[in-house]
Amino acid sequence: MGRKTKVALSVGAVGAAAWAASKAIIRPNARLTKKALHFEGPIVIQQLTDTTNSEQQAAEAASLGVHGFAMDVKLTANEEIILVNYEHPESSYCLLKDMLALYPHLLFIIRIADSPDTYEGSLMPSKLWKLLEECEAQEQVAVISHYDEQVDRFNLYTQHMAAVGAGVIELKQAYAAFTSRFGHLYHPRTDLFVLAGKIGPFQPASEGFIQFLNKLNISVYVENYETDDVVKLAQAGISGFITDSPKLTMAQLDTLLEN
Repeated sequence: MGRKTKVALSVGAVGAAAWAASKAIIRPNARLTKKALHFEGPIVIQQLTDTTNSEQQAAEAASLGVHGFAMDVKLTANEEIILVNYEHPESSYCLLKDMLALYPHLLFIIRIADSPDTYEGSLMPSKLWKLLEECEAQEQVAVISHYDEQVDRFNLYTQHMAAVGAGVIELKQAYAAFTSRFGHLYHPRTDLFVLAGKIGPFQPASEGFIQFLNKLNISVYVENYETDDVVKLAQAGISGFITDSPKLTMAQLDTLLEN
């Protein structure tokens, strides 16, 4: 056996020993359960961003029996928090506080759309928390953002009272931990993951990754999914479905209950 081979084997042995030692000593820290995300079985959430009349869409979805709504929000020049309408920006805007007042019994998944680098974005975390306190909706919402900084700043104001969702960086870190041998070293900072699309060539909405997050008491929701995959995703441990077509998803979940 050559010297290089011996060195390689020694390094490998040290790495394996370090992994075994860390796994024996370190235990993953599961998140505390947040009331807003406590449901029995998978739930259905209506997406509210691409319609000319968000109020009407919300009313129709509520009549179907959805468990809540998902929406992007931004801060106006008058420092009001409104729902973002990407498809119809010319339509009249809808105030978040009005929607919270109309549906105090439903979950709101609120995605902060404003970048933290903008003036509006710099104000949004504090303005949003103040609004939630005024509406007494602290336990009715889960706040997420593509920008991890916005989630972290919101958490500073809430002192971790409200449920929060993972940003892009947190999602990548969690997936990297899952695919490595050191998943037990991962310490989640959020209560909710919304899976949509791929991370590079990888599909995160897999049973293994979902179960990895579930063991940490993290709720896992999915969006941009195929309706035919609803039953498979539910059986894999998905906590919720964010959809433009709640009726179709609910019909698929009904077949699962029948079986």
